[in-house]
Parts: sequence; C-alpha cells; structure tokens
Amino acid sequence: MLRALGAIAVSVTFTTVAQADEANAQLTRGWSTMRTMDCARCHGRDYQGSSAPSLLAAVREAPRERFDRYVLDGDITRGMPGYRSQPAVTANLDAIYAYLLARAKGEIGPGNPSEKR
Repeated sequence: MLRALGAIAVSVTFTTVAQADEANAQLTRGWSTMRTMDCARCHGRDYQGSSAPSLLAAVREAPRERFDRYVLDGDITRGMPGYRSQPAVTANLDAIYAYLLARAKGEIGPGNPSEKR
C-alpha cells in the first residue's frame, strides 16, 4: 500500500513539473512573439505604456475579448495596426495574453521568462 501511495506522489510531482515547464514555455512564446513584432516600440520597453497605452493595464482592466479584438483587428484611429494576417501572432495569441496577464498580476517580471528560472 505504501509503495502505491509513493508512486502516486511521484506521478503528481512529475505532472506538476511538466505543467510548470509548459506554462513557462507558453510565457516565453508570448514574450518572444511580442519581441519579434516589436510591440515595445509603441507600448514601451516593459509594455507599461509609452506612445501607446500600457498592455499590462489593458489585460488587467478589460475582458479577454477586447484584447483579442485589438490585437487581431487593431484600432486604426489610434494608430494600432491589426495583426490578424500575422501567423506568429495568431498562433501565439493565448501565449501573448498569458505573458501579459502574468506580468500584470506580478507573477513574473519584465524580460524573457525562461531566463528568470
């Protein structure tokens, strides 16, 4: 019986480690995509705002649907292009959002999440 419980504990640990690795990989993909698309050019080096609004405040204060709409369709009147035609953005939209949300919640700091571990 104890051996079986030990196996369960080890299995749970491996699942948790695997989940943590995947979560970190997702955050890193989000960060990397934002760097590639040069979002910092307008939203500031740490995405806290510059000539364009803070992306951290945007994910903290508005629903996910609004974020998706602005990223994919843009807001041309305010100078924000849409990125629906960019495969890197559409494929990593969840990762971008996850990175910004983790930043907004203070769970991670600025920069590459994979270098912080």
